[in-house]
Amino acid sequence: MTIKSVAAGLCLGVTATLAVATSAQAGPAITTQWTDTTLTQAECLERAESATEKAGFGRLERTNQSRFGTRGDYTSSIRCISSKNLVFFVVSGPSRDESPRLMERLFSSF
Repeated sequence: MTIKSVAAGLCLGVTATLAVATSAQAGPAITTQWTDTTLTQAECLERAESATEKAGFGRLERTNQSRFGTRGDYTSSIRCISSKNLVFFVVSGPSRDESPRLMERLFSSF
């Protein structure tokens, strides 16, 4: 075995170990929910923006279909797809306990 082979093997081993260790300790908790809507796209987006703020998510970002907010390590998204009569909610962050709580707050604010 050459030194290059040994070095490559060691690099692969260290990389694999780090990947396993990182995935074992973290990974985003993602909570989703949806509801039907008869709101227009504009009405839905206004309501999404209001709900995002009421739920305590700041640093609001806007796209043509969504409103995003952040709260510490958590991110929320409310996506309005009025042409399909659908509103889709997402909250993601580090804790599988906190993510559903924040989702309930966001969803009930809508």
